[in-house]
Amino acid sequence: MDIKNLLVAQRVGDDQFIGKNAGSTKHQGIDLDLSYKIKLSSTFDISLFSNYTLSDHSFVEFIDGDNNYSGNPLTGVPKNRLNTGIQMISTHGLYWNTTLQFVDEISLRDENTLYSDAFTVLNTRIGYKKEFFKGFTAGLDFGINNIADKKYAQSVLINAGSFGGNEPRYFYPGNDRNFYGGLKLTFQL
Repeated sequence: MDIKNLLVAQRVGDDQFIGKNAGSTKHQGIDLDLSYKIKLSSTFDISLFSNYTLSDHSFVEFIDGDNNYSGNPLTGVPKNRLNTGIQMISTHGLYWNTTLQFVDEISLRDENTLYSDAFTVLNTRIGYKKEFFKGFTAGLDFGINNIADKKYAQSVLINAGSFGGNEPRYFYPGNDRNFYGGLKLTFQL
């Protein structure tokens, strides 16, 4: 995909942004999605799944005053992203899944002088779901996100400036290791 007159965010004040014309950009890439189901028995299945995205996005022509960013990777986009996992399901209602997410480094400035760190996060969840009588289902689950307690930026702010004597705020942190659980009751007429 080729884009003309792309707008990029520029911070001009505390929580104030304007759109700046970044000229033309080229967005090339590929998405791959694979899944495979293995029937281990009449009551037990395992599914393997993976999704990979390659984003080769760049400024074709972007001149901002005396700065020429033409040819630079597009700000705010990781080149590689991978989500993969395994899920086990029993016809008796028990299920378990584990996912791994990898996000490559992200350019934070148009001149590509500052990048976020790449990160990998591992999550898992186990649960039980059962229909007790026609139309009434109950489920219980428990999960752990960010099992390794990895410090990472869940979201980034590109081309951040500093205001009021503060350092630029480029990073919005991801959650530390956290636990959750749920109880779900469903009744269908």
